[in-house]
Amino acid sequence: MDVREAARTAKDYIIEIFADEQITNVGLEEVVFEDMSNNWKITIGFSRPWDYKKTLLAALGDASSVRSYKVVNIDDESGRVRSVKHRTLIDAD
Repeated sequence: MDVREAARTAKDYIIEIFADEQITNVGLEEVVFEDMSNNWKITIGFSRPWDYKKTLLAALGDASSVRSYKVVNIDDESGRVRSVKHRTLIDAD
């Protein structure tokens, strides 16, 4: 599978398994291919309805949100999703 197919598979999988949570702003964040395991590790970011900050600025149109990140592990040969794990970003400040 090529990188476009792996990314599409990961994004479609996240949209499907989190459908009940009404996720939005789904986007590709990172792609890594691991030669040793022959697996793709694709990071997908998205927002959930409860991630939006309920502030005066949000009410005025600045809908800042906290994103969730999931790493989708895909077997390169079969195209099968092997796992989905939460990814925590570390603030570099």
